[in-house]
Amino acid sequence: MQNTAKYAITAIIGLLGLFYAVMPHSIHINSGIGFGLPHTVHLVIGVVLIIAAIAIFVMAKKS
Repeated sequence: MQNTAKYAITAIIGLLGLFYAVMPHSIHINSGIGFGLPHTVHLVIGVVLIIAAIAIFVMAKKS
């Protein structure tokens, strides 16, 4: 996979992580992708996605 594709995947995962980690809980619920989960779980999902985006970015930089 080319680095450009890895950077695009990183951006999408990172933005999704920011959506879950930063946005108020009401936005998750009203957007339809809240999955009926409590806000603390949304925060954890957001942090995990941000960490995954950073890991993909670092791997793309090394290759």
